[in-house]
This record gives sequence, C-alpha cells and structure tokens, in this order.
Amino acid sequence: MSQKNQYNISAFTLIELLVVVAIVAVLFAMVIPSLKAAYADSLSAKCASNMGQLGKACLLYSQDNEGCLPKSSCDDPNNCWTNSLQPYANGTVVFRCPADAVTGRRRTYVINDYLTSMPCDAVTGVMNQAHLVCVEKPSQTVFIMELSNTYGTNTPPDHLHLAQYYGGEIPLSEFKSEVGVERHFGKANYLFADAHVESISWKDAQTMINANGSRFINPLPTE
Repeated sequence: MSQKNQYNISAFTLIELLVVVAIVAVLFAMVIPSLKAAYADSLSAKCASNMGQLGKACLLYSQDNEGCLPKSSCDDPNNCWTNSLQPYANGTVVFRCPADAVTGRRRTYVINDYLTSMPCDAVTGVMNQAHLVCVEKPSQTVFIMELSNTYGTNTPPDHLHLAQYYGGEIPLSEFKSEVGVERHFGKANYLFADAHVESISWKDAQTMINANGSRFINPLPTE
C-alpha cells in the first residue's frame, strides 16, 4: 500500500471556508449591536450613579446651609456648586458623564437656573427658588441635567439659561440645544431636587417641559 493511500487526508474546500466566514460574519452582526447596547447601558448607569452622588451631596449641603441649594457661579463666583459640594463627598464628586462625546470639557452636569437665586427676573422676588423649602414638589422638579454636545464646549457653564423664558413656554429647540436629551440611546439622566435620578426619553421630556401644571423645569406650577 502506498504512503499516499495509507492516510485519509481531508481538508476544507473553498466553498466550506466561505460558508464558515459567512456564518461568523452573521454572528458578529448579531452580537455587536447587543454589545454596543450593553456598553451604552453601562455608561448610562455610571452617569446616573454620578448624579446620585451629586444629589446626596446637595442634600447634605442644604442641611448645613439653612435649606439653601448649592449656588451657581452667578450667585457666588468664588464658591459655586462645583466647589462647594466636594467636601460633602470626600472630594470624589464627578462632574462628567462618561458618555459625553466632548472629551475636552471638564464638566457635563449643570444646574437648572430656575433653582438659583439670580436667574432672569429674580429681582422681582418671584423667581428666587434657591431655597429647598421654596420648591413645593422637589420630586417633580429637575435640579441637575446634562449639557448637550454643542453647548458650552469650550467653556462649559455650571448652570443652564432657561429661566429667561419665565412666564412663557420654553422653546423645545432651545432646551435641546442646551441639554443632552438623547445622550443615552434617546434618553438623558435627570437629577431631581429630592436627589432621585430618572432616565427620561426626549419624547417624554417634550411633553413634560411646558405641560399645564408641570414643575419639571419651573418649580412654580404653570397654568
């Protein structure tokens, strides 16, 4: 018997190899979106955790400051909230969302200027809602949000500029230009004045911003 016939030598044909490659490609196409979604979910969860830490620090700050909420840079340029909250979290407060695509800016999170003592119209005495007892339903009013990818890219503000629309509707286009409303797969994280965090879709947020009686942005109920 010849050496050639002594062994049964088998090998993949070109067609079989192409079939294997096609199957692997299909599997990758099925798995990669799931991996991306899982990764995005983990970033959203980390962002919510960051906000939750900010919320706890805000409540501790308020307890030590006669119920006052942390101040914006307009209220106190030398001790705005990004500085004043650090002692309440052992210096570990994180101000950036891990999903923020603007890698160069140091801050993603900003406070709702309706809850500062010096927003537009604050001089009338009507708009000063910087004291926690003035926020009648803190579980319904947002205190901290995420900056959009196009707002404050070079010098990020520490607060939004929405209170200029006090007395009327906030333009949804303006809200979207300032807030990263779809950063987390069509949703954004919001820290409310009672320190709880919610992930809200842009579709739902649009109905909440200017709805009758809504306190989502303006703590004073709109009619």
